[in-house]
Amino acid sequence: MTHPIKPVFTMLFFCIAFVSCKKDLVNEYKQMPAPLVGKAVDTLSKAYSYYPFRDKSILSYVDTTIDGSTIISKSTLAILGDTTIDGKTYSKASTGGSETITYHNYQDGVTTLLSYNGDDKITTTVLKANEPVGTVWKDVFLNDGVPTTYAWKIVAKGINRTVLGVKYTDVMQVHLAGTADVPVQGKVVFANSEYFYAPNIGLIENISNNPATGITDLHRVLQKNIIP
Repeated sequence: MTHPIKPVFTMLFFCIAFVSCKKDLVNEYKQMPAPLVGKAVDTLSKAYSYYPFRDKSILSYVDTTIDGSTIISKSTLAILGDTTIDGKTYSKASTGGSETITYHNYQDGVTTLLSYNGDDKITTTVLKANEPVGTVWKDVFLNDGVPTTYAWKIVAKGINRTVLGVKYTDVMQVHLAGTADVPVQGKVVFANSEYFYAPNIGLIENISNNPATGITDLHRVLQKNIIP
């Protein structure tokens, strides 16, 4: 039995749309995401990062069924500028038409995600881009009052990955295993996901597998990346 808690990192707003085949999906959305050009960046390290959130950027994603043949939802992540929390600078992000706001801090290759669920302030370190393959780390927090642990691992760096016909290089792969200490049920595994990041673009693909069966429940791919 799985617990209804959802991984905090899968915070994109969903809207339902359907098409008939994967070939049409590739033809419709085969666009090279825009690189960071045309505007000065704060620092070189922020420009060449695997999580390059910048003001007014918009990242659009498509979620498909297990076999990739049918779109089940589309989602957008819009960057709304910076704010200061606990003395640190965070990029504010809105998930499409949702009122949900998340906050992202980038410093020296480390990306921290801050979100709120009721009275719970949830802080997770979603990426440590400068660390070597095999690096592991954990986040422990309360999610809706439930003790939750995220275990992260850098699986690969410098690999190639093709998404919607676009070939990305120097890609980093990160694995997430999520567990929750649920009353009566005990420790429940609810997240088993792979995240793929491309430099100067960010998340290009997310594969979420059912912890019990290992079958893919969700396949999210980058449709386009708009940087003003």
